[in-house]
Amino acid sequence: MSRSIHITKKNFEGLTKAELDEQANDPNSELNQWAKKSALKKEVKKSRSKTINT
Repeated sequence: MSRSIHITKKNFEGLTKAELDEQANDPNSELNQWAKKSALKKEVKKSRSKTINT
């Protein structure tokens, strides 16, 4: 099953600092989903580079 998260930087364009801070405190916000997506992408890239190098 794919771990697909459809959040992009465009979702945050035009938000004020206060709105971003509010989203940072909410565990179910788009900002936290985007952070999870970024972490997953880094994990996948590391695992792919390890399999290529070995």
